[in-house]
Amino acid sequence: MEAGLGWLYSLFPRRMKRTNLRAFLAEFRRYTLQELDFSHEGRVIDRFRANFQGRVDVKFPTVYWSHTSQRVLTMGWVEGLRLGEAAQALGAEEKHRLVVLLVDVMLQMFVSDGLFHADLHPGNIVFHRDGSFTLLDFGMYGELTERQRDRFTLYWFAVVQRQTRRAFHHFKAQTRMSPGANEEAFFARFAALAEKFYTSPLSAMSFTKVYLNMIEAGYEFGFVFPSELMLHAKALTTAETLIFVLAPDARFEQLSRPFIAREYAARAGSLELLKRRFSQLAPELLLLGEWLPQESLDETWDWDATVDDFGELRDRLESTVKGALERGGFWQSLVERHAQVALKTVPLAVPVSDLMRQTWDRYYELEPSVAIQATLGAVFTTHAAALVLAMHETLLRHGVAAAESHRLVYDIGWSVYKQMAEPPLLVASAFTRDPQKRLKLATDLFRSVPFGSPSYEWRDVPSLDGAIAFDCVKCPVAEFFASHDSSELCVQTFCRLDFPLAETWGGQLKRAGTIASGAERCDFHWYPRRAADRGIG
Repeated sequence: MEAGLGWLYSLFPRRMKRTNLRAFLAEFRRYTLQELDFSHEGRVIDRFRANFQGRVDVKFPTVYWSHTSQRVLTMGWVEGLRLGEAAQALGAEEKHRLVVLLVDVMLQMFVSDGLFHADLHPGNIVFHRDGSFTLLDFGMYGELTERQRDRFTLYWFAVVQRQTRRAFHHFKAQTRMSPGANEEAFFARFAALAEKFYTSPLSAMSFTKVYLNMIEAGYEFGFVFPSELMLHAKALTTAETLIFVLAPDARFEQLSRPFIAREYAARAGSLELLKRRFSQLAPELLLLGEWLPQESLDETWDWDATVDDFGELRDRLESTVKGALERGGFWQSLVERHAQVALKTVPLAVPVSDLMRQTWDRYYELEPSVAIQATLGAVFTTHAAALVLAMHETLLRHGVAAAESHRLVYDIGWSVYKQMAEPPLLVASAFTRDPQKRLKLATDLFRSVPFGSPSYEWRDVPSLDGAIAFDCVKCPVAEFFASHDSSELCVQTFCRLDFPLAETWGGQLKRAGTIASGAERCDFHWYPRRAADRGIG
């Protein structure tokens, strides 16, 4: 094969250079020769078992090292069903669960671990009646670098959301452009294949068939692919064949949505990664308002020096933000515009500007009574409570009835609160279209920021009717209002805001009581509305 390639490179140098076939042959040689070393295969099996430690649904043969060498691999005996037997013996629901498990395992290999089984054909898997399976034959495997795993994650993440341009960006980023490459033509072919994939039955246009066709299109238009990508494509092809047999009508990209969201969240939500990305991008963004291009980012740097610098910066920024909250200047810039709009709708005995000035004066009198909080989110909400009380008292002093004051303060609060509601919904929507999951993600985010512990205390509650249920057993905002004999104001303003919030997030909130109303807890039961109820087809 190598001699034949040498002749082809001599006869067609320009065309062969674009194919990267020499690298593909080197990769073929690597894993073929490794398959002749059984002790190496045994070590790979142990690596897979370590990666899936704690999972009982996917199993790996036990390697008996006392009876294993380069020429002999001794493993435990595995009993179970082969693919054809499983397809006949198992019911539709059991087969669906197995297909979902296969997709889950594949994504953990490709994205989370980077070490993947490259030859997952029907002979290399044994199914068990308890819903688990055992993988066999690890002579052919592949490994993806951190960067390749990130690119594949983002590519797949874009595919399940039908974001074709974004998927193309990450697909192309894995290649090397040859001189004269035609990116426009490559994207046109890529987009056409993507559209065909989304609208065709799985048997006619599978995920891996599209993947291979896209690689072929890249070659045609001058884009060179790394050799690891071909082994990756082979692994996808053989694994997807298993899915065809067990569930011919399954949609690979639909089944993968919850798992790619999980893997993306695990990788993107890593505290270490977030700190590193912030340290790379923040300096230019804060001073110049610009993002550094990818080519300007260093892969390695003096991380200890960065930790010291950003520790000092974090302390100063937190002090600045807390100071702005406590001095009231932050509130004036955030609330003034919304308050002006709402107050102009009712007749007042004084100009709106005078009423606002008196509100701020009263806020500064109340602010020292606000308890110091452990989190920035709780600092925000408790100082917002002081501002609500200041505005309510000012309105009452100028002859506005209590009920009308409650309405005005609520309207102003909702104008601000609904802006805070948008980021959690956007983040949740990026992961899933499922109303239940979206509502769960959004409420989880809100329970972290701004309503995070230890200032707020939460307790999850089991639910039998599909609700996302939890209790708030400690609320510093309710404590503040109670200390000023104004719990009813809290009920009519702060507590009411959660109901339109649920509507904004595509759900409905049911609640029996709140701490501010005298209950021991605020009980939250969030119900996602059905698509038909929201007028969505």
